[in-house]
Amino acid sequence: MKEYNCFKVLTVKNISHVILNRPEKRNSMNLDFWNEFPEIISRINQEGKAKAIVISSTGPHFCSGLDISLFQSDLFQMVRDEGHKGILLMDYIQTLQDALGVLQECRMPVISAIQGGCMGGGLDLVCASDIRLGTDDCYFSILETKLGLVADVGTFPRLVKLIPDGLVRELAFTGRKFEGAEALTSGFLNNTYPDQGSMIKAAFALAEIIAANAPLTVHGCKEAINFARDHPTEEGLKWVKMWNSSMLNMNDIEEGFKASITKKPGKFTTLPQKITKIG
Repeated sequence: MKEYNCFKVLTVKNISHVILNRPEKRNSMNLDFWNEFPEIISRINQEGKAKAIVISSTGPHFCSGLDISLFQSDLFQMVRDEGHKGILLMDYIQTLQDALGVLQECRMPVISAIQGGCMGGGLDLVCASDIRLGTDDCYFSILETKLGLVADVGTFPRLVKLIPDGLVRELAFTGRKFEGAEALTSGFLNNTYPDQGSMIKAAFALAEIIAANAPLTVHGCKEAINFARDHPTEEGLKWVKMWNSSMLNMNDIEEGFKASITKKPGKFTTLPQKITKIG
């Protein structure tokens, strides 16, 4: 297994565990983060062996957002190039957006387990996850507002579809803390737990339940939900009709019925390796 500067990557049964691993820096997102994260998630997705991904973190805080080193890097000096500033920044922001967008494109469900603070880019990350769990003391913040920036890596397009519009606006305009209890009540978090240990245990228990189902079916569910979220109901109905017409797997259906009757794990079709290049 390749070693990374910002992450530990473990495999537990058929579950990939991606761990942010710079606790001394509150897991801030430096250049290594932005290069390593999409590589890790894309590799897991391409291989198709994992049936779920759990993302967790180390130390008292999940993620403090962009590392200050980004603003001092050669990449960010492009803002001083008045001739090309706009187009270069567009490309730069697109790269950051794509780095987290891999979670939505990933074929298997992604569960984020969040302790302590989750701010700025960290919030962008968990918004792109499928399921979010938190500790009782977790909190979130659209920190960019207080830093003179409009959050641009993914918070607004996703958050406005996860919690009420008025709440998104309040959080955006104020940059205030969004505490765990409020995040749970609003539906942003699926559940909260008294400490990180019990949260991680719950995340893996949930991932194991997901992993017991047919991977192709779970993948189809994720695709159908994502499409339905972004399109009118009528288009969503047509899309899922086309999906099942082309993807229905009778072997998996038979295995599902057999597993339900015998109470034994089904032997389902696995995800194929994802084709990423020709030749």
